[in-house]
Amino acid sequence: MQILINLIANAVKYNDKEIAIIEIGFSEQDKHYEFYVADNGPGIDPEHHEKIFEIFTINASADRYGQKGNGIGLATVRKMIDKQGGTITIDSSLGSGAKFIFSLRK
Repeated sequence: MQILINLIANAVKYNDKEIAIIEIGFSEQDKHYEFYVADNGPGIDPEHHEKIFEIFTINASADRYGQKGNGIGLATVRKMIDKQGGTITIDSSLGSGAKFIFSLRK
């Protein structure tokens, strides 16, 4: 549950649109569950896709409320997913929103 909370909170906080659209999906596979959280925000440059999961890495100068992030959220998400035998990837480019896809072992 904490993984979804962190990803949804980021989708809201870092969205640059007047109306934030967030989509959550789920599917069941043979050996794992797959989830995704997608948004219509500013997107993330592909060259930063791996770096954003490193502790204390901040991709945006401030969130929609003017607060600066601390670079802990996505690193924590990845650590929780890794601990549960899962994976996380991102599908995003600048200007096209972001989609975080993660799997957890059954």
